Amino acid sequence: MTNLPNIGKPATNALQNIGVTTLEQVAAMDEPTLLKIHGVGPKAIKILREALTEQGMGFQSGESLSKDFAVICDFECDNAPKKRMIRDYLIASATANQADLEAVLEEDFVWTVPGEFQIEGRQEFIEELAAHARPISTLEIQSLLTHGKGGSAHGTVTDKRGKKVYFSDIFVFRSSGKDAKISGLTSFVVIEKD
Repeated sequence: MTNLPNIGKPATNALQNIGVTTLEQVAAMDEPTLLKIHGVGPKAIKILREALTEQGMGFQSGESLSKDFAVICDFECDNAPKKRMIRDYLIASATANQADLEAVLEEDFVWTVPGEFQIEGRQEFIEELAAHARPISTLEIQSLLTHGKGGSAHGTVTDKRGKKVYFSDIFVFRSSGKDAKISGLTSFVVIEKD
């Protein structure tokens, strides 16, 4: 593993906050995604590009899924439709994007946060997300798993001020069919204290 070059304290801290500490990890990311991470600017990208080239590596090519914030995850979901749907749900829920949420959620969708509340209905859920939406910097999806009618994901959302929300979501799909929408979600959430 190759340590990161000297890219400045803000950029180094920003990458360390999402668990990126080596050039090999940087090589798994694309430039547009890196530039969306608060603290990583064009100068850091230039230094990283040069260091990657020296090591015979480069940034990942490909289209970023989000235009407003960095999404860090394994994008190899094309042969797993439910993984792709969970990934798309997480991106849409981070911004309370109504159209994208309607595309993946059943109308009678139920969201449960154990010990806190339960919301019944897709529209009510979207309204709840919109009421608490805040500008985010990074969505890091650390794992995506699916099997039959179930699925799970966990990761971290970092807002523009650097505050983190850690989540673990358990999904239930309407059926085990590849086009089944999400009918239920149980979320466990830890919000970083100010």
